[in-house]
Amino acid sequence: MSLSHIHTLSAALAFPLIICQAAAQPDVQPALSLVQRVTPQFSGKVRFIINNSLTSPVIEGRGNRLIISAPNVRECIRAYGYYLRSIANVHFSWNGDCTRGASFVIPSRKVTVPAALAFNYAFNYCTLSYTTVAWDKARWERELDILAMNGVQYILVTSGLEKVWQNFLRELEYPEDKIRAFIPNPCYAAWWNMGNLEGEGGPVSQSLIDNEAELGRFLVTRMREMGLEPVLQGYVGFLPHDFPRAGINGTIIPQGKWCGYHRPSVLQPTAPAFASIAALWYKHLHAVYGTTARVYGGDLFHEGGRKGNTQLDAAARAVQNAMQQASPGSTWVLQAWGHNPERRLLEGTDPNHTVILALQKDLTPRAQVNFNYQGRPFVWCELSNFGGKHGMFGGFDVVENLTTERSRAIGIGMISEGLETSPLFYALIWERMNTPGVINREQFLRRYTHARYGATNRQITAALHLLANSIYKPNTRREGSLENILCARPELSARKASTWASPNEYYDPKAIENAARLYLNAGKAAGSSLATLPTYRYDLADLCRQVLADRARATLARCKQAYDSKDAAAFRRESSAFIQLIRDSAKVLATSEYFLLGRFIAGARNRATNQQDADAMEVALRRLITTWRPDISVLNNYSHRQFAEMMEHYYLPRWQAYFEARMQELNGGTPEQQQIIREVTTNNGERVETATIRNLQIEAIELAFPTADIPMLTRPKGDILQIAESILR
Repeated sequence: MSLSHIHTLSAALAFPLIICQAAAQPDVQPALSLVQRVTPQFSGKVRFIINNSLTSPVIEGRGNRLIISAPNVRECIRAYGYYLRSIANVHFSWNGDCTRGASFVIPSRKVTVPAALAFNYAFNYCTLSYTTVAWDKARWERELDILAMNGVQYILVTSGLEKVWQNFLRELEYPEDKIRAFIPNPCYAAWWNMGNLEGEGGPVSQSLIDNEAELGRFLVTRMREMGLEPVLQGYVGFLPHDFPRAGINGTIIPQGKWCGYHRPSVLQPTAPAFASIAALWYKHLHAVYGTTARVYGGDLFHEGGRKGNTQLDAAARAVQNAMQQASPGSTWVLQAWGHNPERRLLEGTDPNHTVILALQKDLTPRAQVNFNYQGRPFVWCELSNFGGKHGMFGGFDVVENLTTERSRAIGIGMISEGLETSPLFYALIWERMNTPGVINREQFLRRYTHARYGATNRQITAALHLLANSIYKPNTRREGSLENILCARPELSARKASTWASPNEYYDPKAIENAARLYLNAGKAAGSSLATLPTYRYDLADLCRQVLADRARATLARCKQAYDSKDAAAFRRESSAFIQLIRDSAKVLATSEYFLLGRFIAGARNRATNQQDADAMEVALRRLITTWRPDISVLNNYSHRQFAEMMEHYYLPRWQAYFEARMQELNGGTPEQQQIIREVTTNNGERVETATIRNLQIEAIELAFPTADIPMLTRPKGDILQIAESILR
């Protein structure tokens, strides 16, 4: 496929609503409503004009009013986002907003807004469990506003699939009790929708099913109003693993296990029954959301799924034909992850109605960015966070230079497994979505400093340069950030917190300490009011969190050396220092609302309509970010979070119990009999052997946490300047 053909496809996908609106005097009210929501102080001062003849939005002043002209309502909103960032000095992020330096500026001349890339995409399936499951309706409304202002056009929606599956399986006469057992809690819905598991965290109540359906319809309706495109779940053959074979004309392929869970089976797409069953799926999908879709997601044989004797090209054609029957002209979006999609499957897709999401965890300066998916257009997708864990990470060099000319990508995807971390890196991603050429780092960091803190600040800009050239510059392909071993399952040789993480250090910890000191000095400077800003409090806390995490590695090494040398006094001293690092981390994290478990849990509880559902959401979410499963497995700690309460009431007692046992051994006690559990699993299609040391005392702490009664914080406490000064002294 030629590059011009790709851009033609992109344009056709990107502007499906514009033609309809042009003939009927398109409504700009969604843009005006957004102004009222995000900047009420500017309400009534902004006028939007839709002009189909424009190729890019134009911002200008007429008297005391700001005029934004654009070809459609979506571009009106994106242009307003550009105005806020680049002219009015307003900053929005997941980790704090800043409107301190905001001013309603009337440009002295017309400003043409740079074009956004054609296919900017948001959300991994995992994101919708690891992060957005803690978003209630109000939080989702804010997110859609931020995405629209930053040029994202395509957004994955899965809330509501519980209702779709319920109605779909009822019509297939699957028993009601088994339907409830099949549907998981929303905290685990991501892996259900990818075909990895069934029913975890369930059975869910009817009220929760209905509430999720209401949220899903709200999201789709609001997106359509704003000119955004919801990506709904296409049918790729999933059925419950125990679905009766009798009465189905075709082969149902058992998919085996994924990390100990039963996977849903797959109805072979080439089966005679596939077309009619897929049609039934789309009937209920469209009924729940109140609309058809122009873009559908869904992956065949994700992460080790069994293909049987399936002819992949024929299967792809069958899946896509069913989509076209349900919504003519629609596009199938597939995730490229691991060995999927295989070449043979791609060959069966229609290149004019297929887009590949190229998930990339390689963020090194020399990362490969020019891909070939059998001529199908693709979107370059950052995958910088696994499990939603806290940690600074990203790839400045690769993103700055990721031009469409170099990569041949038609857009950028924000597709990490978890979000609400690393605001600096994601600001760069949004800049990339709206900048066709190479990004100038110096200019970007100056603008970012001014917007995020309300004024320019040399010390902070210098600190950001240190970070961009160290922790945001990985030198090897890795699974996200260097994990905090304070959160690791206690072991003297611990180097990481989760099974598949990369344990190797790739930056100089001194650079992080120096950046933290620059931030602290900026906040302490005469006349500074930075400490009043949630953006500054978060960023200084995040830097101090990282400093403590880096120090923990050296401290644990000294603990091991003392233990191996049977030096009880040195072991007590060093283990006490390690424990103090956990306590200091808890104090640091408590100073920012964005590091509070109570706040995170409250969002998830708010999605429920009654106490029982709220309790179920909390238990499921607490388990997801600790042991993941109801038992101890390779998934333990995968989604570990550095929340203040978890530092104090989860990681601290684990390490205390461990160190006390080791101390007893050094004082002449009998060493514990260690039982090692060995497991074989897969990561990204590759065989991985793991070994877990059983420790019943630590397991008791871990398994009790989902229902443990611990104090929760919903508001920050403590002075980050004082705490940072003590830590950095």
